[in-house]
Amino acid sequence: MMDFRGGWFTSQYHLHALDRGPDHESLGPCLATIMGLGPNRFVLPPRYRSFRIRRFSTRGNSVTHGPWHLRVLRLDELTQLGGEVTGKHWDLLNYSGGAARLGFEWTSGEGGELTFRTLTDSGQEQRLTEGQALRGTVTLPGEGLLQIRGHGRWRLTLRPESSQRTSRRPPGRRA
Repeated sequence: MMDFRGGWFTSQYHLHALDRGPDHESLGPCLATIMGLGPNRFVLPPRYRSFRIRRFSTRGNSVTHGPWHLRVLRLDELTQLGGEVTGKHWDLLNYSGGAARLGFEWTSGEGGELTFRTLTDSGQEQRLTEGQALRGTVTLPGEGLLQIRGHGRWRLTLRPESSQRTSRRPPGRRA
């Protein structure tokens, strides 16, 4: 788990996993495209042990220099997902409950993507939304990490599965 923070004069960064073999090193998949100051949190997939940060500047943007900071996070440093949580851009939340429904909404920006990763050795990743989803409801399968990827502000609302059941009414009574 990593925490990336850009500096005041940063433009945009691409974080690529590095594929390393006995005789070669090549860029793997792009793990994150980060703009702004941060913090932006993400998980390095289990297959990869290192990555490369590449600065990217858009045409006409002359300000591409500036400091950035990267550090490894411990699980207890992550925000615990429960009730309602708000944030912006990329984040990584810890979820320690059982199966639950999660309502999500991007309140600014162009939407984003939610991915869930189990805390087991396999670290299986499950994509919960496709593309730049703006709002909806997804199911969290159990304990793990919720990766939020997107630009703009977002709000998450957790609803435990047990609260989704309808109550039984005595026979002959109408609502």
